[in-house]
Amino acid sequence: MDPLDRLQAIEDIRLLKARYFRFMDTKQFDRLPELFAPDMQVLTPSGAVYTDSGPAFAASLKHSLEHSVSVHQGFMGEIDILDAHNATGVWAMQDVIEWADRHPVQGWKSITGRGHYHDTYRKIDGAWRIASFTLTRLRLDTI
Repeated sequence: MDPLDRLQAIEDIRLLKARYFRFMDTKQFDRLPELFAPDMQVLTPSGAVYTDSGPAFAASLKHSLEHSVSVHQGFMGEIDILDAHNATGVWAMQDVIEWADRHPVQGWKSITGRGHYHDTYRKIDGAWRIASFTLTRLRLDTI
């Protein structure tokens, strides 16, 4: 791959991930699926499939985060371009979430989490999309 094309792909993926965090925190759940490949998967750290579509994942985020104030931050993206249509990335992350009442399933009032997103990306119709990810947490503080 041409070095300039590689740098453009890295920048496009960086912007894609930034939108992912912003859409969650600004409650734009209806826009999240546009960031995902049609067959996107969210995997647990053990490798099990948590959700297997962008719309299903967006709906689960809406259920969890709709009545919260959240700040998701991704740092130091390590993006590897595998070829013109595939890439991987690892992002150090922190999320701080406080619910108006409590998390609808877990019952937490607030969390502060730290860890890493492990992503795969695919270029579809000229645009990079998130194909899969796993969130591994190093620490999760709950109240």
